[in-house]
Amino acid sequence: MQAIRRRIQLKITDLEYYPAAAGLLRIVTDDEPDGVCFGVGRDAANAIDAHFRATLIGADPLNRERLWQEGMRLDRYKYLAHGVRGLVDVALWDLAGKAAGLPVYRLAGGYRDRLPCYMSGHHHDDLQAYVDEALRARAEGFAGYKDHCHLGADGMAQVARACRAAVGDDFHLMHDAVAQYILIDALRLGRVLDETKYYWFEEPLKDCDIAGLKQLCDALDLPIAATEYLPGTIHATAQVLAQGAADIVRASVPWRGGITDMLKIARLAESFDVACEITSVGGSFGFVHAQVIGALRNCTFFEGWKTGSLGGEPYITNPIHIVDGHVRVPQGPGLGLDLDWDAIRKAA
Repeated sequence: MQAIRRRIQLKITDLEYYPAAAGLLRIVTDDEPDGVCFGVGRDAANAIDAHFRATLIGADPLNRERLWQEGMRLDRYKYLAHGVRGLVDVALWDLAGKAAGLPVYRLAGGYRDRLPCYMSGHHHDDLQAYVDEALRARAEGFAGYKDHCHLGADGMAQVARACRAAVGDDFHLMHDAVAQYILIDALRLGRVLDETKYYWFEEPLKDCDIAGLKQLCDALDLPIAATEYLPGTIHATAQVLAQGAADIVRASVPWRGGITDMLKIARLAESFDVACEITSVGGSFGFVHAQVIGALRNCTFFEGWKTGSLGGEPYITNPIHIVDGHVRVPQGPGLGLDLDWDAIRKAA
């Protein structure tokens, strides 16, 4: 009992940065557990030191909610560099998992340890390239294929019909418009996506166009996915949900904040019986998003780009792999990262 008591009474003593090692941040404590997060560039590190270090040093890292609230205040008053608050939050969750001896997804509740993936494709100028990409996604065991077609509403309508004809009716297709349409074009294309049984229509309009998004939700059968680029974390997402302006909300690290933000957004969406689909492979080479999705009932997929390793070598010795269209949630404590500190320090 004494060993457990000693481990849960922690104090942050230092912050270390390894910018040449994929931007690794390490939160050091006065006991064994530390917390890490990749993706902390020099600007983010400078912002953390200038505005967040004084709050963190001496604080109990297990008080993540208190530190999240302080990060929200600093975000507004100090105009923190983008992603700073979320990256610190990730490292705090990693540390908490290590202190508890649990992976983050179990610390957050635990729902599943194997995640189906869809393939997130690229923009192409040639229609056949989308068809080929969709067919490859199906052949490699992915549960679906999402395009990022920028050929306009008429061009995308052709892509939708061609992809559906190629892959058949029992394979998920999604279109990510990256906010390229005006309302009338989104409505026109949306009817084609309805006809071709697309699984969702993502970011058809700017996330701030709540009135337009609500019109799309009301007019179309397929789900409208929004809020990926929306600032304001849970507070802005709440307004979109309250107005019925999204059938699916999106969240990610570090754009929408940290793990705390994603869990808050997902639980908020669940209270509306709305899915929260986590965006992209995400920070720390997929480890963050895999852990979060493992804790959620209302997220269907992990978003990947290809089979095989999601990267991080040589600093990560146990990279996540997409195999047969699925990702296994890492089972080690915290994020589940096994790090090669010799390689990290050598890079630094």
